[in-house]
This record gives sequence, structure tokens and C-alpha cells, in this order.
Amino acid sequence: MSRRRSFLARRRPFVIGAGAALAAGALAVPAVNAVPVPQTASTPSAERLHDDFNGDGFADLAIGAPGTTESGLKNAGAVSVLYGAAGGLSTARRQVLTWPGHGSGDTPEYGYGSGLRSADLDGDGYADLLSSVAVSMMDVGSGYAVVVNWGGPKGLSAAATSLAWSPGAEWQGQFAVGDVDGDKHPDLVTAGADQWLSEDPDAPVAEDGTVRHGPFTRGGGNAGKDHFTVDPGKYLFNPVMAAGDVTGDGVDDLVVSAGDTGARTTSLLVGGRDGFTGKGLLHDAQGRAVGGEDIVIGDLDKDGYGDIVVGRSAPGGAGDAGAATKGGGLSVVHGGPAGVSATRKPVWISQDTPGVPGTDEKGDGMGSGLSVGDTDGDGYLDVATGLPGEDLGTTVDAGGVLVLRGGASGLTGTGAKSFTQSTSGVPGTAEKLDRFGAETALVDGDGDKRDGLIVGDPAENAGTGAVWTFSARSGGITASGSVSFGGATLGLPGSAGFGQALGD
Repeated sequence: MSRRRSFLARRRPFVIGAGAALAAGALAVPAVNAVPVPQTASTPSAERLHDDFNGDGFADLAIGAPGTTESGLKNAGAVSVLYGAAGGLSTARRQVLTWPGHGSGDTPEYGYGSGLRSADLDGDGYADLLSSVAVSMMDVGSGYAVVVNWGGPKGLSAAATSLAWSPGAEWQGQFAVGDVDGDKHPDLVTAGADQWLSEDPDAPVAEDGTVRHGPFTRGGGNAGKDHFTVDPGKYLFNPVMAAGDVTGDGVDDLVVSAGDTGARTTSLLVGGRDGFTGKGLLHDAQGRAVGGEDIVIGDLDKDGYGDIVVGRSAPGGAGDAGAATKGGGLSVVHGGPAGVSATRKPVWISQDTPGVPGTDEKGDGMGSGLSVGDTDGDGYLDVATGLPGEDLGTTVDAGGVLVLRGGASGLTGTGAKSFTQSTSGVPGTAEKLDRFGAETALVDGDGDKRDGLIVGDPAENAGTGAVWTFSARSGGITASGSVSFGGATLGLPGSAGFGQALGD
């Protein structure tokens, strides 16, 4: 288990964990927004859980359905929260949230429940839930806001607070959360130059992103903000980002991947009290630039330095580390005291890597929906990745998930596990274009120090979406006793894209 587990990151950048699958009897649905009853974890952690919204010592899970119609507004979005307990995550302990500010005046908002992250922003001991929301404003144009529902003893607040706004659809609402200045308070890092409505919307933009320093107030205030540039002289396009401690100094660093498909590059920026220090582009063992569409950071070999895992879900282009693959894969760049390790070579893992189930085939999408956590309780972090384009026989894009094991030598194909809807014990039937595995999360919902697997499939059931839970045992993830459910089970009628985002 990483010593900085609470701020290990990904596109949805942090580590969460789940133990037991939902019990069959746990699928009874009480009233929407039922208040969870706090319980005490049998093995309380000495470190606060970044995803424990009600402070009972158990990790909770947020599930986004950003395409849901709410109050007549299409794609307004919703979030469902499952609360952990000694028996694991359960649909009977849940809360459904919607964004109450949508559609007001000339500022319609869409897609609440995208890009879910969690951290204790106000320092009250309860994790808070952040989401990006697409905003269309008459005088400014399109952009994205980051909003937060605040944690407390009864769960998350029904009302959300806006924390940040970035103009331009090209930023895609990307953000990360981590202590990037070393003051022990989580900070909010957003992609895109910072502009508020009170500022001149025509002002020239020179920065790639903004850091809002914690702690935050429940009115949306922060301890100050700074701007930063990832790669001077270059335009940051379609960024994804993650925050985590790569250098082992107790301060979170930032990894940003950007560019067009087939020509993406990934940069490392080391955090500190004086702001970010650029460490340049990441490269693979052959010296090619590493590019990808998803990122997680975790200390996979327990050497005290976070390792950077970049998921390349699309075929690479010239000069890209993904150039040799058809079906995607993972670039693993090891961390070190100066940023990138000076002694460990980067590793490339695909379905052609020994021990990894399946075959590297065009469009498999390996590298999608990354998550990191300890699935077998051995103290080493493992990595889950989706295979949403995996074909099962003649069933096109049925989808799948891989769980790769970490160890003293880092991430490996040895002992990897594969799950699809055709795996014995997994509910449902593999169908064309299901894209099972579009999202994953690793969550310890029962406090047993083993992270269970959560799989999101927003395309399931004609686009209404579904989520699967898998237990973790001493041997890792098992399909035995796995459970599937959709938004209707949680009292969310008319959900669309349920499972498109999973909190981390």
C-alpha cells in the first residue's frame, strides 16, 4: 500500500479501494437520498481516507451518470453514492445527487457527474466530492466548471458549490486534486487558463492551467491561486492530468498528457512551495515520447517513489510510445528523487506481454479507465485497465477488464487477471458494442485492506449504463459473487451513461 495513498492520482486521479461484493439481499432500494448510518471500521486507518464522505472509516464510491435528464433538461447529469460498511458497498446505503443550478437564467449546465474526484478540501475530516460540469454562458461562450458536494457525518451535501471555471471546450473539464505545494492541504489543479465572468473574456491567455490552493471554504473560497505553463511555446490541446508523489518528498507532482491522437506527449511537473518545476517530457525505454489518454500514479514497487502509468488506448503515431501497438497498452515510467528514475527503465505492457491474457488487436482499447489499488493485500499496488473494444469471438466490442499486479520489480504481466461478461460468475451477457470496462475503480468498501474491482459500462442496456462490483480476496479479484446494477436500482429513473465516471 502506498504511503501517500490518499492522493495517488489519475484522470480521475486517486486511489480508492472495495472488498466484498454486494450481498444479494443488499439490492433492496430504500427512499432516494436515504441517509447512511455511520459505522466504525474494524481496522481503522491511521490515515484519513480521501473517499470517505461520511467519516465512518470506510471508503465510499461515487458513480456518475452525466447523460441523465433532470427536471426536463437533457444531459443535466446525476451522481449516485454507495456508502461502505463492514459488509462492503451496498445499493441499500446510497445517496443520489443532482446539480440544482442547472438551466438557471443564461447559464445552462450539463454533464454533472463527469470526471469525479474526492479529497478533504476544507480540512474538516470528511472527504468532499468534485465533478466537472459543462457550462454555456451567453457572454463568454462554452467552458467547464468544477463543483463540489461537501462531506459530513450524514454524507454529502445536496447543494454543490462552484470552485473554478475555465473557458473553451478543448480543455474538456480536466482537473486533478493533490497537495502540490506541500502545506498538507489538497489543492485543485485545472487545465485551461483561469477566467471568471468578472474578468475580460477577450484577454490574452498565456497559461495552460491554474492551481487553487487549499484549504477551501464552503463558500468556494481558497487560499490563493497561481497559473502555470506545461510546455512553453506549445499549445496544450486535449489534456488529461494526474497528481501524485513521484519524487517521494511528501509533495504531490503533476503529470499532463496532451495533443492529438497519435501525436500526444506527456510532461512531468514537480510540485513545491514555489510552484511547479518542469522536468520535461516522459520517454519510453527506446527514447520515444510517451503519450496517452489516461494516467494513474502509484508506488507500484514500494520503493518510496510514485510510478507513472500512462494508458494508450488508441494506436500510436510516429514518435509515440504506443506506435508498436494496435490494441493499446500501458507505459510505466518509474519515479525517483529527481522526478524520473535514473536507474529504472520504463516498461511497456500490452496484451502481447507474457502473462497478460488475450492478444494485442486493433481497437481493443487497453489503457482506458485506469485505476490503482492493492487487490490482494500483499502491500503492492495493482493496476486495473479497461478493454472496452475487446472482441469476444464474433461479438464486436463486447469489452473486458485486466487487473495487472504490482510487486518488488514493479508492474508485470505475471498473474494478470481478465474479466468479461462471458466470465463465469459475472452477471449479464456479452453483446455487440457493450464496451464493458470503459471505466474501472479499485475500492476497499469493507475496510479489509484489499481493493475490490468496480467496472463501469455506460453503453450497457442501450446507453442507460450499468456498474459491476467484484470482491477482492487473498488471491486478488474474483468473479464469484459479483453483482451488476443500473441507475434504476438506485432510484434514478431515466439515467443515461450510468457508470461513465467512477469516483477515485
